[in-house]
Amino acid sequence: MKVFTILIGILMAVCGIFCITTPITTTFSLMYFYLVLLLVTGIMLLAECIVMRDFGLMFIFSILTIIAGIFVFFSPNATFVTEMILLYIMAGWLIVRGVVGIVAAAQAKALTGEGVFGIAIVVSVLTLLLGIYSFIHPLVFSGVLGILAGVFFVMEGVDLIITAFVVSDIQE
Repeated sequence: MKVFTILIGILMAVCGIFCITTPITTTFSLMYFYLVLLLVTGIMLLAECIVMRDFGLMFIFSILTIIAGIFVFFSPNATFVTEMILLYIMAGWLIVRGVVGIVAAAQAKALTGEGVFGIAIVVSVLTLLLGIYSFIHPLVFSGVLGILAGVFFVMEGVDLIITAFVVSDIQE
């Protein structure tokens, strides 16, 4: 499981770098990128929760992430209204991701130490603030979605890689 999680994390990070370097193409293909991001993140988190037998906040978040991914999957030819709804769904997902990241960082502080904890808190707070800003200004959010998708692919990829090592250390 550790090797698979690391490989998926590396793949997501590489895809994120590709998205950052081609933001216009990414924006036009964004629903498919979010589909992959949501489904992979949700499935990996769900698998991690089942393996760790942790059916708390992360378990609920993984199910909500999978549901959001399925929603994107069944509306790939969305109208403008659906795309606006998607903007708000993604803004809401960013807010929830930020809050879950803060809680997870606080819970893992003893295992990771101050440095990793500090980085995790900063990234989670920035994610939370970005989600709040995206709710307030959805059109600005839509203008930079390609870059943001790339950044979050990289973040989720790095998060999966770190998770693989933390879970491995806990299980040993």
